[in-house]
Amino acid sequence: MMPELAKITITSKGKTLDELPTYSGVYRFFSAENTLLYVGKSIDIRARVQSHFQEGRKPGRHQRIMSQVSRIEAQSTAGEIGALLVENAAIKAETPLYNRRQRQVRKLWTIHLNRSRDNFLQPVSADFSPWGERALDSYGLFHNRRHVDNTIRRHARDHGLCLRMLGLDSGKGPCFQYQLKRCDGACAGDETPEEHNARLLSVLDRDRIAAWPFAGPLFLVERNIRPQDQQPAEQYHLVNHWSWLGCFDNTEAARKASQDNHQTVFDRDAYRMLMSALRKGKLELVDAATMQPVDNPLIRENFD
Repeated sequence: MMPELAKITITSKGKTLDELPTYSGVYRFFSAENTLLYVGKSIDIRARVQSHFQEGRKPGRHQRIMSQVSRIEAQSTAGEIGALLVENAAIKAETPLYNRRQRQVRKLWTIHLNRSRDNFLQPVSADFSPWGERALDSYGLFHNRRHVDNTIRRHARDHGLCLRMLGLDSGKGPCFQYQLKRCDGACAGDETPEEHNARLLSVLDRDRIAAWPFAGPLFLVERNIRPQDQQPAEQYHLVNHWSWLGCFDNTEAARKASQDNHQTVFDRDAYRMLMSALRKGKLELVDAATMQPVDNPLIRENFD
């Protein structure tokens, strides 16, 4: 049974549903027992929340969620990027009852590249620690080593790469796959290490997790030239080694936050959001230590 909308409070101040903001941000649904049911985001919070209630009139998962809603909280952001990042962090930290897809993954593996004596790049499985700096490129995220090995072998089969040169087959001379015409012949001298490496990198680059391209932590500044009432005109997103460390509504709060000792924890969803935002080049970048503008190398990378 759906609750009466008039009985749902928007905040502890008891505002009505129509008083939800029409700008970007994050919203939270709570039950009467103060259980966090759901966290969502939108460029128009009011319209999105109203659509939840419309969908909740039909039997199913949405109705189960919306029938329990007793309170709604709205958190404004300067724009869409802020809404994405705040929602993602909230789901991971607050673990709402009905959000599933963005829960934190505990253990992951990745691919690193070593170089053989013959100058061939060889992919190896590596424990992907979410903590610390991202000083080296990694390729892909996997749930176990077997998935890593299967992926490398699939790439070799699909792109004529030599398992022997990749370090996955022992022996000397042309490999068995070469005899079956599934290897382009790096083991037989038909192609150089440089040619083989270039093809391997081209395949792996689709899933590359880039090393952090900046000297230290920085702010991604999202501005709104026409903010609505109570919406921040700008927000400073503190980021270091692809770890989103929070957003701040003014330079004073941002500068103070940058002086704290933050632990960097890699999050795959946040990485994708940050990489997308940086490649689009619509945000101003500011060095967290000096508050001076920083060049964005990822815009240039798009044209290389």
